[in-house]
Amino acid sequence: SDLLFNSGSATLRKNATATLSQVANALASTYPNQSIVIMGYTDTDKIKKSNFKSNWHLAFDRAWSVRDFLVSKGVNKDRIAIESWGPTKPLSTKAASRRVDIVVVDE
Repeated sequence: SDLLFNSGSATLRKNATATLSQVANALASTYPNQSIVIMGYTDTDKIKKSNFKSNWHLAFDRAWSVRDFLVSKGVNKDRIAIESWGPTKPLSTKAASRRVDIVVVDE
C-alpha cells in the first residue's frame, strides 16, 4: 500500500524499503520454495519527461527494481518472474497506479 515510485521513475522511494523488507521476510519464511511473479504498472499518462520509451518499459523496470530489492534481502532470483502490465489496469488515482503486484504462485 506504500507509494513505491515517483511519477516517471522506476527508483524505489525510501519509504518503500521498509514494507518491501517485510515482504521479503514473509516470502522467505512463509513461501520459501514457491515461485513469485512481480507485475509492474504505470498510470495512463503518456511518457513525456522520463528516459523510458513507453509505459511498458517503465512498468518493467519498476518490477525489476522490486525484484532487485527482494534479491538483495535474500529471495532467490530464480524464483522470480517479471511481467509488465504498463497502463492496462489503472487504479483510482495516478499515484496508486504507479505500483507493483507481488503474487506467490500456488504450484
